[in-house]
Amino acid sequence: MKEIDAEKFKDICKRGMEHLFQDRELLNRINVFPVPDGDTGDNLVHTLRPVYDEIDAMAEPRLDDLAARLAAVMLMSAKGNSGVIFSQFFFSFAKALKGQATIGPADFSLAMEKAVHETYGSIAQPKEGTILTVLRHTAEEFKRLALSGEKYHVIFEKVIIKAKEIVEKTRDILPQMRKARVVDAGGLGFFLFFKGMAAAVSGRSEAGPAEAAGAFDREPQELEVSPLAYCAEWVLRPRGRGRDFFMELLQKHGDSLLVAGDADLFHLHIHTDSPANVESELARHGEIVSRKVDSLRKPEEPCPGIAVALLMDSAVDIPEQTEKALNIAIVPLQILLNDRYFRDRLEIGKEELYRRMRSEKDLVVKTSQPAPFDFKTAFASALARERQALFFSLSSRLSGSYQNALAALRLLPAADQARIRIIDTLNVSAGSGLLLCRALQLLRRGRDLESTAAEIEARRGDVVSLGYVESLEYAVRGGRLPPLAGFLTRLLGIKPLVAFERGVLVKKGMLFSARNKEKKVARRFLKKLDPGKAYSLGVVYTDNPQAAMQLEDELAKSPLKISAVYQVVGAAVLGAHAGPGTFCLFALADD
Repeated sequence: MKEIDAEKFKDICKRGMEHLFQDRELLNRINVFPVPDGDTGDNLVHTLRPVYDEIDAMAEPRLDDLAARLAAVMLMSAKGNSGVIFSQFFFSFAKALKGQATIGPADFSLAMEKAVHETYGSIAQPKEGTILTVLRHTAEEFKRLALSGEKYHVIFEKVIIKAKEIVEKTRDILPQMRKARVVDAGGLGFFLFFKGMAAAVSGRSEAGPAEAAGAFDREPQELEVSPLAYCAEWVLRPRGRGRDFFMELLQKHGDSLLVAGDADLFHLHIHTDSPANVESELARHGEIVSRKVDSLRKPEEPCPGIAVALLMDSAVDIPEQTEKALNIAIVPLQILLNDRYFRDRLEIGKEELYRRMRSEKDLVVKTSQPAPFDFKTAFASALARERQALFFSLSSRLSGSYQNALAALRLLPAADQARIRIIDTLNVSAGSGLLLCRALQLLRRGRDLESTAAEIEARRGDVVSLGYVESLEYAVRGGRLPPLAGFLTRLLGIKPLVAFERGVLVKKGMLFSARNKEKKVARRFLKKLDPGKAYSLGVVYTDNPQAAMQLEDELAKSPLKISAVYQVVGAAVLGAHAGPGTFCLFALADD
């Protein structure tokens, strides 16, 4: 192969993404830099999945036009430190292809060289021993081989051998990696991507002669926690300001600062204690297109070391760190977007769902329960790990998930059936999640499976909730409400308030203005709680993390006794009914 055209570029990019997707969990496990939050694989998949989903439908005949379109999608969907760096590299690579309908090895290497240079320039404090080092050495080796006259398939085969050597070296460069005794997760992610590309270029079914990614699979040691509270990102359309301006503007607010993109559209990433302050700075100099704010602080583990396997369907929301720490298995609901099904949280993330709901005006979102086979598989896997299992389902009055779980249980041998308890939480999202966390506390105290399940079922009605719905148009699109309901609320500017009671969604009033909505909802919510009790709280949002932070601030300023609180992006089944812009508060009183 002497030239790569648009169709071949599609093919090699797809193979690269597929190879990276296969090792998502490995990348999560070894993630220690810049913070050990165990999400590098998730972030890279979040960054690349929209590209993968759209690439086959892209009809650009020229390589430069195709690459520019792919880069634009990736810049919007980028997430996390490695994801934003990856998107910047691809964005700069695509920019260097301008004017090229096809490309040979020499020009390909020149585009990589320019992309590496611009990627370093997009980072406030670039660190060697990271994905940057792997990118740079990969580009240098590619250039050396291209200038010597080698053909594409030879170049790619030899470059992946060199790239693997560099990934190995990242274990010894940064202090965090030396202590943890693992390689850089972002660097390994790029290596996996490049291996997939090499397989496509060479026409092989396998991804290269280098060792499998499993060779890098080691448990991290001596992890260092982040001193900062949030990982925050914004996509911004700047008003006449360039990258250097935003670099200088934001450095005082935290670290891990990245400014990807160019003067038309930036994707900014920072670790900070004050995302609200960063956003106020950005809003003065551009239009904020989207935002993401995630906590960097690991919540207290409610119940380590229990001898019961825990499972839940994907409509239950608890902190992601707790899911990972306790190895909680998730049985995915089905998400129907127009005429295509996705397995919730496996094939489409919550953030991606809400992004699409905002951007695709004709998108119809519906949900359906998992199949009995999915439950049977999850139950069998859980019993292989532990002697007993406890499963948490969203309300049986909202979905058939609970019924399908019972149907799957009946397919198991009688001895296995006796070891599993299935709880209909009569709640959803963090309402179900608070009950799960309560069960963890009971199990930690030594309670057995039967008494734990009995107490949780007795307390299902104690969960208090109140939610704000920005618009009823999504419920109308999905056929859950008549068009007249959406028209009237839109005409009058009414913002509905809702709650979950006795397992169903009920109306709890309305706001006639969105002004100070977080404060108004928090005050109404507090009136529903007993000031003499202490509560565990769940703060749920869809695509509006700033609202969640304001809600938590309002609750913290109140006299309410709060024993625990967590923020979480709301389950897809919640967002499918209520839409983007929704937020909810949930509470469960302590003993």
